[in-house]
Formats: sequence, structure tokens, C-alpha cells
Amino acid sequence: MGSDDSHTQIKILLVEDRQEDAELLLAEMRRRGLTIHSMRVDTERAYEEALAEFAPDLILSDYTLPGFDGPTALQIARRHRPDTPFIFVSGTIGEERAIEALRQGAVDYVLKDNRARLVPAIQRALTDADDREARRVALRRLEASEERFRSIAEATQDWIWEIDSQGLYTFSSPAVEMILGYVPSELLGTNCMDIVVPSNRPAIAELLRRGAAEKRGWRDLTLHFRHSQGGVRWLDNSALPLVDESGQLVGYRGVARDITQRQMQQDRIARLSRIQAVLSGINSTIVRVRDRHELFREACRIAVRQGGFRLAWIGEVAPGSMRATPLVWEGVDEGYLDEVNSAMGNTGADPGSVGKAIRYRKMVVASDIETDPHTLFKREALARGYRSLVALPLIVGDQVVGVLVLYASDAGFFDDEELRLLRDLAGDISFALDYIGKGERLAYVSYYDTLTGLPNRQLFFDRLAQALNQARGEKRELAVIVIDPQRFKHVNDTLGRHAGDQVLKALAARLLLTVAESATAARIGADRFALVVPNLPGPAMARWIDEKIVDTFAAPMVIDDVELRISVKIGIALYPADAETAETLFVNAEAALKRAKDAADPYLFYSPEMNARVAQRLHLESRLRRAVVEKQFVLHYQTKVDLATRKIRGLEALIRWRDPEHGMVQPMDFVPLLEESGLIVEVGRWVIEQAVADIQVWRGLNLSVPRVAVNVSEVQLRQPSFVATVLAALGSTVGVDVGLDLEITESMIAQNAGANVQKLTQLRAAGLQVFVDDFGTGYSGLSQIAHLPLDALKIDRAFVAGMTGSTEHMAIVSAIVNLAKALKIFVVAEGVETEEQALQLHRLGCDEAQGYLFSRPLPADEAAKLLAAAPIP
Repeated sequence: MGSDDSHTQIKILLVEDRQEDAELLLAEMRRRGLTIHSMRVDTERAYEEALAEFAPDLILSDYTLPGFDGPTALQIARRHRPDTPFIFVSGTIGEERAIEALRQGAVDYVLKDNRARLVPAIQRALTDADDREARRVALRRLEASEERFRSIAEATQDWIWEIDSQGLYTFSSPAVEMILGYVPSELLGTNCMDIVVPSNRPAIAELLRRGAAEKRGWRDLTLHFRHSQGGVRWLDNSALPLVDESGQLVGYRGVARDITQRQMQQDRIARLSRIQAVLSGINSTIVRVRDRHELFREACRIAVRQGGFRLAWIGEVAPGSMRATPLVWEGVDEGYLDEVNSAMGNTGADPGSVGKAIRYRKMVVASDIETDPHTLFKREALARGYRSLVALPLIVGDQVVGVLVLYASDAGFFDDEELRLLRDLAGDISFALDYIGKGERLAYVSYYDTLTGLPNRQLFFDRLAQALNQARGEKRELAVIVIDPQRFKHVNDTLGRHAGDQVLKALAARLLLTVAESATAARIGADRFALVVPNLPGPAMARWIDEKIVDTFAAPMVIDDVELRISVKIGIALYPADAETAETLFVNAEAALKRAKDAADPYLFYSPEMNARVAQRLHLESRLRRAVVEKQFVLHYQTKVDLATRKIRGLEALIRWRDPEHGMVQPMDFVPLLEESGLIVEVGRWVIEQAVADIQVWRGLNLSVPRVAVNVSEVQLRQPSFVATVLAALGSTVGVDVGLDLEITESMIAQNAGANVQKLTQLRAAGLQVFVDDFGTGYSGLSQIAHLPLDALKIDRAFVAGMTGSTEHMAIVSAIVNLAKALKIFVVAEGVETEEQALQLHRLGCDEAQGYLFSRPLPADEAAKLLAAAPIP
């Protein structure tokens, strides 16, 4: 029944429980000139009877009814009257429901508050129904007569086509010119792949392959075709196989319908729904978030993850500035913001879209970045898939305080309705910023000391409780430190209250410079400060307090032209040793402070045992300093052997401490303290000098001396003068084959990688080789290993010890060996103690091994005897 004939009576079945809604729909149809005969039902039984007896031309259904719903009505209609068009007319229908309804067989949906779309939708549905009927008739006649098939093909608005088994067009109906812009004769002999977008070609190739094997076609396949004048059309395709008399597949005959407008409408609804989701999500965030940075971060995250934007960033605009400094972003950045900021340098104003949004305080849209004259850095944007953008100023009061920038993957993404929603979004964020700003000003006074800017007593206890919960969960230590500047009342009485305030501000500034971000510093009284320091063991804390607090506070300061030196007394309480609650920890720290005021020491721990441990550690450090001065350290050497020949290939220099009081001390008992105290820098230089000296002595004895490896601490490598220190230790041997190797740990690779690579490269150029010690226990990435100037990897002894009894350890060892071979460097196994380990390592391809199986560490004179007795290859 053609919908263009307004005098033809249309039988319409209304599935609607509200009489008034039904009357409004009928009035709209009659007003637009439709002649209708209608029936209204609101139960499933009445609906099924009406389908059989009333035999409607069209069904209009609400989505939700009290005892019956639209989806059920659609299913019943598909069973009993599958050819009758079915349209949802509802007050609200979400994107997902709408798409599912179309997928289940509904031809359209119309919102009740948009009845202007009703009649066009009805006419299109009836026309589509007629077209479907025409296609069915055409296909039936096609079996009887090719001529009749051609005449029908020319009459339909859908494109009817035929291809051979190779995909070449053998027939095309005239509709292709209206749909795709091609004259039918142009397509004959053309491969069907040539007019579809590249992303669809694999699917078509697979269809043709399967069709040839299974002799079947396809139905309702949506493909993207290129229009002859540019652009893309969405076509719904169905096809049947064509077989010859012998049953061989010779091609396909199919029909394609242009669903571009419907698809664009669905995409637009999807975009609007996503933006509505963004608006809803950010408004929910505004309700619960009281921090502007978290608000920005959540807004960007929601825009990308729920809104589908390729990149979202929010920048801060300083007062009087015409540029935005990006604070947070989400999505595909790939260094884009850094490139843009770097290229703009110190430019005072941004001349692009973002700058215009700031300057004119209004939304700026670039619908097509490639052609937009105001978009900067187009090449960089297009390379990252940005095709359109919108810049939304965030205005508080009458000042632009920030800008929200959204990038979409499609040109022309933003239409008027979407921009209206985004403008509302920017207004909501601006309101939240104003609200947060007012709250921050009030909160600052409530939680911070206005003189020093430090947290006050209330905030200190809040932070302490949080840190305590975290320490408890992570099973780590935590310290509460109470600091009392001595004779502060004397400063107030002598120089006045103003000078006292300046002293407190100076002390607070020094305190902030000494603590890490994870620690909390606070002013908890008129002249008293406190610290919460997580994850710093008691013995290490003693040094930290000495260097970072006692010495820092004691440094002279000039107040009103008077030089002052402030000494302090400090009390420390540790969790969990001294207490497990915040209040008890603080009380115990104050008790320790009270005892410290009566003692000679500047600080005391609450626990007497901890004070004893600190004293013991300080005594050990004092002995180590004396050991450095008195040269109590010696080097022992352990061999590295070739696993194939068992000949010596190298030596590793291992430090020992010959303590006059306790005899020979192993490295594990004193090296950590050397590193912590910084003495390792001086001792490390001595190790290199001594190793070079021993090499020269051995060579003077006409021994064949292998390469000698020395261990380098992370503290040494971090020194800016590390390269110069090593070269100075080599002395006159620089430039010749000194035969020296440096062993670094795997954990040192990831830390300040760029500077470390540069230092190691310079030393390799001077003739040294670089080994990675304890490989497999750190967190280095393969990309870092591949770019390091390395000569060998050393497998950690833990993997070697476990390889004979653990398949996992064996697999790790094998993987490290294979990695070394791929990088074309040597691999050495540490801690080899049994012949079985040595044989397995050799079978895996390991080059060298080191351990007690071959030799224990020997003093230099004994190592010389070993070299004399065991020739080196």
C-alpha cells in the first residue's frame, strides 16, 4: 500500500494503554493528510486477535504498557505478520533499546514529543514494505524470466547486482547510479572489492571463499561502499548463490539497500547518548569530589571512556594569560601536548582554537582539523587520529580559569545539539570550580597554620591516622617525630614577636625542604613541630634526623640583621614497636621529647632498645670511618672459568674488612652501611685503584692476567663525577688494555637510565667492560637491556642454586642464556657449587661460571699462585 497516496485508507493497529496518547497520534496523522482506519489495543490477547481479524497495514506500539510491553508485541508481530511494518512510538527509549528494537525487526522509532516525525516514518515504513513486497515479487519472477527480472530490477529503488565467482560484476541495476553514483555499465567487469572500503575487503574475501565451498549466500550484511564522488554509503546486502547445470558455483545474485541515513541517525543517537553519559557522569563526580585536580582527572577520564573522545585534556589559565597549561589528560596523547607546548615556547598568547576560546570566553569548534585555518600543529594532530575538536572555556566569576579540550576521531563530529550539551557541561564544571574554590579557602583556614603554611594539629592527626592505616596494611614501620626549638621564648622576648614569627616561618621552610612527599610536616603548637615519616627504619632514621633536621635547623639564619642559630630537641616513637594507635604514638613521642630535653643527645627514641640499636649503628659507622682512614679493607679474588675448557677466564674483586677488633668481616655486614653513609664513594674508588695495582703486580710477575671485575654501587654510579673518578683511579693505565670490568646491578638500569648509559658508554670507550650482576632479580625491561652498553649478563646465584630441583628456575636460566646470545654478549653464572649445576649450565650454552666448585675468594698473593698454576686461554 503506497504511503504517498493520502486517499488510500491505511489500517493502523495502535498498541497503547493511554487513550489520550492514541488520540494525539491519530490527530497528527489526519492533520498530515493520511486516511486511516485504526484500532487500539492494550492487552496481549486483544493484540493477537486484532492481528488476525483487523489485519493492519501498520503497527504503532508504545514501548512499555502496564501488563504488556512493546518488545513482546514486536515478537508476536514477527511470528504472525512478519511483513507488517512495526514502529515504536514511546515517551523515552534509550540508545541500547532503540538499536535492539531495530535489530529485532522494528522499522523505526518515534518519540512522542517529536510527533512531527511520525507521518514521515509511517510513509517510509509503508514505502519500505511496498519495496520489500516488490523485491519478493521480483525474485519470484526472476526464476521464470530473465527479462522480467531486468524490468523489476530497473523499477526498484534498491540495487540489484550479479557477480561471477571471481567477484567481477556481470549485471547492475540502474539504482546503483542513484545510490553510489556509478553508471551500471561502468561496473561491468569491475571487481566488487574495488568499490568497498579497504576494511571490508577481508570479510568479502572470506564470504566468497566460503560460498565457493558451501554454495551459499548471505543475508543482511552491512558493507561500506565508496561513492563515485567521494564519501561512503552504508548498504544492507543479501545474496543468493548462482549454480550451473552441473551444480558448480558460477556467481551470486543479490540486492543492496541504502541504509546510510538510518545508520547516520543511529550514529548520531549513539553520540548524543555518549555525551549525555559524559554529562551525567561528570555531574555525579561534581557531587562527590571536592578537589579540583581530581575533578579534572575524572572529567577527562569520563569524556574518553564514556564519551568515546580520542583525547580530552584540561588546562589551567593563569590570571591575565591567553594560554592554557595542560594539567590532566586522558586518551591518545603520544606526546602531542608536550610537542605543542615545546613548539609554542614562551609565547604569551595561544593563536589557535584554545587561545580563541580563552580570549573571547566562548566555545570554539574545529569541525575538520585538516581544513580549519585556526588549528595549530595539524600534522601532529592528524598523525594521532584527531579529526575535529572543541575548546570549552571554564569561567569562574568573570575570569577564564581553565579550558576543556575534546578531540574526536571523526570530522564533523559536533552538531548543534551535541554542542549545546557540551556547553552545559562546561558550565557545570565551572560551577564546581567556583564551589571547590570557596570550600578550599574555608578548609585551608580549618586545617592549616596561617603563619607557616604547614598542616595544623587537627590535620596532622588526620594524616597520622591515614599513614598508620597504610603502614598497618603494608606491614611497614612508621615514625612520629616531635621537634622542639630550644630557647625560642628568648628570641621572642629579645627581638620581639615579629622576629619570632620569622624564625618559625624559616624553620617551617627548612622542614619542608628536608621531608619527602610521603612524609607529613605540621606545626602543632606555638613553637613545636611534628613529622609523620613512613617506611624509614629506626637505625636509618637516626642518620636522617642528624643530617636533615638537627644540622638543617642549626644552620645560621639572619633575622632583623641578627644571626641566630637554633638548636632542637627531638622525640621519636615508632609503629608498631612503641604503640599501635595514633594518639598513643604521639604521646610516646612527646614523652621521648621530654626525656631528650634532660639528656645531652639532641634526640631520643621512646624505646630504650631502639636508642641502643642506634648507638650501636653509630658506633659501627665510626669504626668504618676509621677503617677508611687506616686502610683496613683488603681485596679477595674469585675465579670465573670457561665452562667448556674449565680454564680461568676472569676474576672478580671482592672487598673484605680486616677489623682489628673482630677479624675478617664479610661484605654483607658492612657494605649496606657504607652505601647509606656515602662512604662507598671513597671505598669504591679505593677498590678500583687496588684492583689496578694488583693487576700491575701480577703482570710484573709475567703472569697471564685475565680481566678483573669490580662491583659498582648505585651510590657511586649516581655521582656526577663517577666517570672522572674511575678514570683517575686507573691513572696511567687509561688508554691501554687495563683488563678491568665494572659490575652493576639490574636495579640500577631503570634509575636515571639516560645518564647512566652515557656514563657507562664513556667508560667502555676507555677500555672497560660492563657486566649486569644478579640478572633476573630486578625490574629492567628488555628494551632497556637492548640499549645498554653491556658486555655480559651474570645469572643470579638463587636461580643457579634452584635449577636442579625447579623447572621454573631452569626455565629462567635458559631464558637469560638465550637473551644473552640474542644480544651477542657473554653470560656468566654465579654461585656454582656442584658439578651437576656446571654440566647443566654448559648444556644450556652458558659461557662462564663462578663459585666454590672452582675456587673460593683468595687474597691477592694466593690468587697470583693460582694464576701461575692454571694457564689462561
